Amino acid sequence: MSKQFELLQPPSDGISKLRFHPTEDTKLLVSSWDQQVRLYDAQQNQLVASHHDHRAAVLDTVFGSNGAFSGGLDRRVLAWENYSHTREIGCHDGEISALEYVSSGNMLLSGSWDCTLRAWDSRAQGGAAQIAKLDVDERIYSMTARDTLLAVALAGRKILIYDTRKFDAPIEVRESSLKFPTRCVKLMPSGLGFVCSSVEGRVSVEYLNGATKSNYAFKCHRQPAEDNVDLVYPVNAVAFHPVYHTFVTGGSDGAVSLWDPDNKKRLKHYQGYPTSISALDFNASGNMLAVASSYTYEEGEKDHPPDSIWIKPMAENEARPKAKKH
Repeated sequence: MSKQFELLQPPSDGISKLRFHPTEDTKLLVSSWDQQVRLYDAQQNQLVASHHDHRAAVLDTVFGSNGAFSGGLDRRVLAWENYSHTREIGCHDGEISALEYVSSGNMLLSGSWDCTLRAWDSRAQGGAAQIAKLDVDERIYSMTARDTLLAVALAGRKILIYDTRKFDAPIEVRESSLKFPTRCVKLMPSGLGFVCSSVEGRVSVEYLNGATKSNYAFKCHRQPAEDNVDLVYPVNAVAFHPVYHTFVTGGSDGAVSLWDPDNKKRLKHYQGYPTSISALDFNASGNMLAVASSYTYEEGEKDHPPDSIWIKPMAENEARPKAKKH
């Protein structure tokens, strides 16, 4: 099995998001605090294109049908059409923290610290682009969409579940079982539930109404310290394997763990990355995992390793759950 490698020409400041293309295995989209959005060919280890049209840090980026979208601290939603030129789709009254794209309706969803969730017709020109605006109770921290489901994690530990075909009200409102603020939420590939990670070294696996499985939570990304006290790290990123439906978590301990949610077991532990893991994603086939190693400032300003993106080839059965013992 080939070894993991570091991408050339990485961002020069904090990496906020990594996204592989939903169908094209080697296209990797990256947003960062250096105000840029970059497109890489992960297999060829090549920077294919980039744009610098945001006026402040970019917090999220997502693929669309013929290009990509991005948003961040300048409060603007930009479309990067055919990875050649940008245009502004619309804007929020606060910083844009999360984006998702629903291909079935050519609909872009944006979440913001202005406590609104907005939906945009990604093809519309000018002011007609906004098709919905929903007020929520708190700032939006993280979002995840799959098919017609959308999960939105708010600052107050609340999780809202929407059906993107009718945005009038959430179909479920949950309070995260984790006691500390949510860092990341990800819907399961099955659509039966979601995984939530917190700033306090803990992950919850939660099922939607109607599912027969029970919710649970577990500790992770912790290191033993003196006097039987653990050093506890934020769990910044979660990504599901598209074939086996196991998932990885990335923490500020600089490690990535692979979990089997059904058997409630850790399958692998990948460590030795230079600094905090800020973002993760599997490609569509599940044979590559992209890992962003980028200091996330939980210890304030200090000297830290440069930002880096690692491409880890996944062996065919590496993410496969182990058979249950009878």
